[in-house]
Amino acid sequence: MLIGNKVVLRAWTQEDLPALQALRNDFPLQRQLMAQPKGNSLEQVHAWLNARTQAVDAVFFIIADKTSNQPLGYVQLLDINLLHGTGRLGICIGPQAQGQGCGGETLNLLADYVREVFGLRKILLEVLADNQGAIRLYLRHGYREVGRWLRHFHTGNGYADVVIMEKLLTA
Repeated sequence: MLIGNKVVLRAWTQEDLPALQALRNDFPLQRQLMAQPKGNSLEQVHAWLNARTQAVDAVFFIIADKTSNQPLGYVQLLDINLLHGTGRLGICIGPQAQGQGCGGETLNLLADYVREVFGLRKILLEVLADNQGAIRLYLRHGYREVGRWLRHFHTGNGYADVVIMEKLLTA
C-alpha cells in the first residue's frame, strides 16, 4: 500500500467492484481514456481486474480516498520493460474526484514506487490532445510532450490527435 496525504494506492477488493463497474461503464470517461467503451458486468470487471493484477509486466492499484477508503479510480503501469527501464501509464479518476489533487498525488506515489521497486527510469503515456485538463496535470508533474500522432484515435465523430508524453524518473 502506498500512502499519500489524500489518497492511498492499494490492492482491489470485492467491495470495489461496483465503483469500478461504474467507471468502466462511464462512456465519456472511457473515451477520454482512449478505451473502447462498452457495457461491463460485475463479472467482466472482476475478470479485467484479475487479468491486470496477474500480468507480470504491469502494476495495478486502486486509488482510494485516504479517509474513507472508498475507490476514486485506478492507476496502472503497463508494458513494464526492465531492460529499458520503462512503463506505460494509465490512470482513471472518477469525475467526482477530479480537480482535487488526487491525480497529482497518485502520479507522484506511483513514480516513486516504480523507481524504487523496479528501478524504472521513465514513464510513458498517451493522451487525447483535447484532454487539456489531463495534459496540464501531467505537465505540472514533470511530464513533457515528446510527440504527437495526428488523427490517430477514432472518437465516434472522427479522428483525434494523440499526445505522447514521458517523465524521466532519474537525473
